[in-house]
Amino acid sequence: MGLAFNIFTAAFSSIGAFLFGYDSGIIASVLDMKHFTAKFGNDPDINGAIVSTFNGGCFFGAAAAGWFNDRFGRNRTIQIGSLVAMWGCAMQAGAPNIATMMVGRIVAGVAIGILSMTVPLYNTEIAPPKIRGFLVGLTQQFIGIGFIVANWVGYGCQYIDSDNGWRLPLGLQLVPAGLLLIGIQFLPLSPRWLLEVGRDEEAHAVVLQLHGSSPESKDAAEREYTEMYETIKSEMAVRSTKLSDLWATRAMLRRTMVACGVQIFTQLTGINIINYYGPRMWRSLGIQGGQELLIQGIYGAVGPIANIFFITLVLDRVGRKKPLMFGAGMFVALFSVIAAILATNPVEDGATSAADPAAQR
Repeated sequence: MGLAFNIFTAAFSSIGAFLFGYDSGIIASVLDMKHFTAKFGNDPDINGAIVSTFNGGCFFGAAAAGWFNDRFGRNRTIQIGSLVAMWGCAMQAGAPNIATMMVGRIVAGVAIGILSMTVPLYNTEIAPPKIRGFLVGLTQQFIGIGFIVANWVGYGCQYIDSDNGWRLPLGLQLVPAGLLLIGIQFLPLSPRWLLEVGRDEEAHAVVLQLHGSSPESKDAAEREYTEMYETIKSEMAVRSTKLSDLWATRAMLRRTMVACGVQIFTQLTGINIINYYGPRMWRSLGIQGGQELLIQGIYGAVGPIANIFFITLVLDRVGRKKPLMFGAGMFVALFSVIAAILATNPVEDGATSAADPAAQR
């Protein structure tokens, strides 16, 4: 037990994050596959709806996950998300028409919303303080790995000359969802949730299990459990479920704005535009013949490489704020370059870009 068990537990639960990355990444490849466009057309409005309905489902899934986590705990909520994911992914893979595809995207989005909220929460609550940044960072790492796998699966499946070329990569989502559904029941329950529902002895046993059996580890476990117990019991005594408490005082308003602002502005950067429509962007630069999916695969590999560097060597040493500011600065640089390139080479389906060497002969 101990450190290795902590890492394994966080990594296994992060399969839910892998699903998010894979689903988000694979649709970028699928939308450009010739047999998919032959069956469902290449209408930009339809493609936009396929992407946006998934994100809409995520919104409602994340909103419901809070209640699920309080009522059933983190492990059971992850199982609920995994089961819903299997349902949605099966609908997408077997879709005979665009309506079924849309509903499948919504259902899968609900599942990813549940998992995206619960997995980092679970990892936070089982992590020892000294490596909490690393274990929670595994969530983002697995999202990146999901993107990598999706991009390269999409690149390979484009050469399948049938509907299986797009059905197979969508259906592969069932594998990690099923693995998570079955495997999460063998991982320890969150000790914080156990304390919240009055199962104190179980919580104590879980903390001891997570720390290991050495005398030093047992002492650290007892200290952490005592601190956790006192904190949670104090919080439960004054706990409120009123939304107005989020802005009831100046200090709470600031905390709420910081917590929500980081998430909101990260999404407003537009990074998901590249994730979903990257192949079309690369094609506008003259990269065609399947090579646009190759470029998307290379692009998707960069993020996880940078992330593993930060979570292993930086995050638990320098804190959270400095890496966040550094990442924001890199965003500014990246999007400035992309904006300049796309301004001179706009994405136009069906048109040959001026950047295409063939067009310049």
